[in-house]
Amino acid sequence: MCKTQEVNIARILYDAYRDSDLLPLDRDRDCRDLQVLLDKVRSSKIGDTLFQFLVFEIIEGGQGTLDGAVRVIERARDDVDAVLQALIRAKV
Repeated sequence: MCKTQEVNIARILYDAYRDSDLLPLDRDRDCRDLQVLLDKVRSSKIGDTLFQFLVFEIIEGGQGTLDGAVRVIERARDDVDAVLQALIRAKV
């Protein structure tokens, strides 16, 4: 029987984040798991508050699970879209 490998949400977040290579993070060392990434984000000035927000939301709001991460990121996307639409309407 094959072991199923747990999904590394920290690595998915880092790899998917635009310009993550500009963050002061080591992909292999700092993204081993969510707790390691959270510790690094809390202890360092990474200079990207959106990335920090995503880490905090996935861990705190999403309880560090894949389903929770999807849920909180979808909610954040909807919130940002609502603000964007209001700004666009204000331009008209």
